[in-house]
Amino acid sequence: MNKKQLLRDFFIANIAGGAGTGVMFIGRLLQMRGILPDPPCTFYYLTHLYCPGCGGTRALMLLLNGHPLMSLRYNPAVLLGLSLIIYYEVTVLMTIFSKKGKVYYTRKMWPVYVYLAVVVLYFVVRDILLAVFHIDLL
Repeated sequence: MNKKQLLRDFFIANIAGGAGTGVMFIGRLLQMRGILPDPPCTFYYLTHLYCPGCGGTRALMLLLNGHPLMSLRYNPAVLLGLSLIIYYEVTVLMTIFSKKGKVYYTRKMWPVYVYLAVVVLYFVVRDILLAVFHIDLL
């Protein structure tokens, strides 16, 4: 594994992720101040069901306020996604700074597939509960 290339990719991913997070944060602040309107969810508008991202903002706010279990209820994608990001960051940094060339970071895709499977499963179960049993988790 080429550590120089890994370090370059690490910086690019973090700069892009930080910029995207900053733009979303500013947009959300502008929405909360009433400067920008809250965009409607097209999926919900057309189907009257929740999209996979519904509840994500509430889940993030609950997580930031120290309520991880409530965050999971609103949308597990937030906590699981954060876990994947932390795993990536730690293993890449450990690989870059390892003295004896030990590799901690691997490009295995199974964590991403597990993440996607959980998101899809939650999306389906939440909408079945809403449509069939009239149980609204949000």
